[in-house]
Amino acid sequence: MFFLDSYAILEMARGRARYLPFRLEPATTSRANLLEVFYILAEQGAEELAQHCLRELGGTAVELPLELIPKVARFRRLQLGATGRRFSYVDAFGYVYARENDYAFLTGAHEFEGLPGVCFVR
Repeated sequence: MFFLDSYAILEMARGRARYLPFRLEPATTSRANLLEVFYILAEQGAEELAQHCLRELGGTAVELPLELIPKVARFRRLQLGATGRRFSYVDAFGYVYARENDYAFLTGAHEFEGLPGVCFVR
């Protein structure tokens, strides 16, 4: 099972070849990731594609469980990404959620390079 971050969703939506094999894999994401994706695609004039992503992934998108809030906050506070920057709240939640549920975290965001449980596709 994969947890799709916003980068992965955008790459899949745009039909990037390196992400095509993952389209058939069982996956989930968060509603916050869908918000990011919708915003980015709408800003780029691709609101129809944004609506498609929302329809396709909305039914399986998860919310932040209250019990994960301390873990997400701790991860964000203490862990720097490979680029030396702090993770966004959305990215921190997605990564912690994936680890807690034994999902692979699918991303192409450089910040996640080298972290355990990350399936990095660039």
